[in-house]
Amino acid sequence: MITPMTKLTMLIYHRDYKKFLNDLRDHGVVHVHAKKETLQDDNMKAKMTEVKHVNNVVKLLEKSTSQQVNKSTSEVASRQLGDLKNEALIAHIDKKFAEIDSIQQEILSLQKDDNIYAQWGKFPEERLNLIKANNWDVRFFTVPSKKYDNAWEQEFNAFLVNEVSGFSYFTTFTPKDKDVNINAEAFHFPTMTKSEIENKIEELKNELNDIKTYLSDVAEEAINHLNEYKQSIINDANFYKVSEAAQRLADDKIMALEGWVPTEIEADTIGWLKKEDIYFEATAPEKGVDNPPIKLKNRFFARLFEMIGNMYSIPTYWELDMTPFFAPFFVLFFGFCMGDCGYGALICLVTLGLIISKKLKDMQNVLWLGFFLGLGTVVMGTISGTFFGIPLLDVDIPIVNRLKTIMFKPDGLYSAFYVSLIVGVFQILFGMCLKIINQTRLYGFGAALSTIGWVILLLGGIVTFLVDGIGIPFYACMIIGCILIFLLNGPINSVAAPFKNIGSGLWDTYNMATGLLGDVLSYIRLFALGLSGSILGLVFNDLAMNMKPDIPVIGTIVMLLILVFGHAMNIALSALSAFVHPMRLTFVEFYKNSGFVGGAKEYEPFKRS
Repeated sequence: MITPMTKLTMLIYHRDYKKFLNDLRDHGVVHVHAKKETLQDDNMKAKMTEVKHVNNVVKLLEKSTSQQVNKSTSEVASRQLGDLKNEALIAHIDKKFAEIDSIQQEILSLQKDDNIYAQWGKFPEERLNLIKANNWDVRFFTVPSKKYDNAWEQEFNAFLVNEVSGFSYFTTFTPKDKDVNINAEAFHFPTMTKSEIENKIEELKNELNDIKTYLSDVAEEAINHLNEYKQSIINDANFYKVSEAAQRLADDKIMALEGWVPTEIEADTIGWLKKEDIYFEATAPEKGVDNPPIKLKNRFFARLFEMIGNMYSIPTYWELDMTPFFAPFFVLFFGFCMGDCGYGALICLVTLGLIISKKLKDMQNVLWLGFFLGLGTVVMGTISGTFFGIPLLDVDIPIVNRLKTIMFKPDGLYSAFYVSLIVGVFQILFGMCLKIINQTRLYGFGAALSTIGWVILLLGGIVTFLVDGIGIPFYACMIIGCILIFLLNGPINSVAAPFKNIGSGLWDTYNMATGLLGDVLSYIRLFALGLSGSILGLVFNDLAMNMKPDIPVIGTIVMLLILVFGHAMNIALSALSAFVHPMRLTFVEFYKNSGFVGGAKEYEPFKRS
C-alpha cells in the first residue's frame, strides 16, 4: 500500500530562508525533491567524495582495532589525538597509514637485499674483514655450473660456496696486488652489510609495530569522531540539496519551495507551518503533473518483502504497490526451489533462534523473512516428499504416513512439472487482473479494455472449457474478448479508428502469443531447481553410506562429515538459486504482466541524520 501524500508549496522571504530551512530540518517530516543539476555539481561531488574518504579511513581503522586494548595505553594515545577533528584527524590517520605502507615497502626492499646474501649461506663478515685487513682481496663470482673451472682453486684460491638453479657461487682469496682474470661474472653486494640489513629490518618492524599499536589504541575514539564528521558532511549535503531546490522569484527576493508530507501527519505539519512567518498551501497531488515521493505502508508479512521489491524499483504514486501481491508467490516459489522439508525446518529453527535471542537486532526483518521462506520450504518439501534427501514415501512412520496422501507419488516427476506450469499460468493471469486496476488508475478505464478482453479470453475460456467444454459460455468469452481486444482497444472517434484498432490488436495478439508462452515456460525453473536439490541430497546420502569404512567409530565419523559437508553445500547452493530465480519470475514475468511502471523516488524527509 502507498501512503497518501500532501503537496506543500511554501514561499519564504530570502533573508529568512536559511533560518526556515533549519527549522524545517528540525521538524524532520517534509520531503523535498533535489534538482538533478544540484546532485551533479562540484560542491555536491566534493562532499560525497569526502564521505567515501571517511568511510575508507573508518574501514582501515576497524581492521586495525585489536581484540584487547590496553586501557592505559589507549588513554595515552587518545590524549595524543588532542584536538584533532574532522579534516585534521583524517589527515593525521592518513599519514599514519601512509607511513605503514612506506615502511612495509622498505622492509620488502631490504628483504630482497637480504636474500642476495642468503645465496652465499652463513656470511662470516668479521672473518672476511680480518682477511682483508691482512692485505688479501676477497672477491665473489657467479658462473653457470658447467663453466666452473677447478683450476681456479689452485690459481686463485677459489672456494665453491653454493650451487643454486644451475649456477655456482664461489669466492677467491688473492694477495692485494694480484690480478684475478676469471671468465665469470663478478658478484656485487648491496651497499649495506648483512648485519646492517637485519638490524634495519628489525628497527623498521619495531617502528611498524609501534604505529599499528598506536592506531589500534586510538581506533575506537577516532572512529567515533570520524562518524560524527561524516554525519555532519551528510547533513551539510542534504541542507545544500534542499536549499538549491527552491525556485527564486521576484528578483531573488522570494524563495518558492515545494515539499511533500504524508497525509496522515498533514495536520501536525500545517500547524507547525502556521507558526512560521511564511505563506504556504497544502494541496492534493495532481496526476500527470506532480511526482510525489513514495512511502510504503504494508502489514507485517508484506513489509518483510519490501526490501526485495525495492531491489527492482519503487512503484509510482498512482499505481498499485505490488509487494502484498508477490509476497505469497515468492514464499511458494522459494519452497518449490528448495524442495526439501528438512532444509526448510533447519532454516526455520536457525532464524527463529536468532529472532528470540535478539543478537542481530538490526536484522530482525531479514530473519523473519528467512523464517517465512523456511516455512514455505517445509510445506513444499513435504508435498515433494523429501527430508534431507530421504524420500518420505519410503519411510514407515505414523506421522509421515498421514501426510503421504498430499505427497507426489513415485511418478510425481510429471506432477511437479505440471504444477509449476499451473502456478505460472495462475500468477500471470493474476498479474493481468492487477494490470486492469493499474491501467485504470494510471490512464483511465478505457485504456484497460484490451487487457480486460485478454483476461476474459484466457481466464474465462479456461474456466468455461473446464466446466462445460466448448459450449455457449466458451464462445461468449471468445467473442467478448475479441471485441475488446480488436475493436475497443483504442479511440473510436473516427472512420479509420476501427482499422487502426484491428491492426494494433493483431500486433498485441502476436506479442501476447509469443510472450505468454515464454513467460509460462519460465516457470519450469521451479520444477528443475527443486528436482536438482532433491537429487543432490540423495546423492550425498548415498556417498555417505557407501564411502564410510567398515571401522565402527571412524566409519560413523566419515559418514557424518560427508553428510554435514554435502548437505551444507546443497543448502547454500539451493538457497541461492531459490532466492534469485523467484526474484527473476517476480520482476520479469509477474511485473510485466501486471503493468508495473515504477521509477519513483522513496520518501526521505529532510531531517538531521
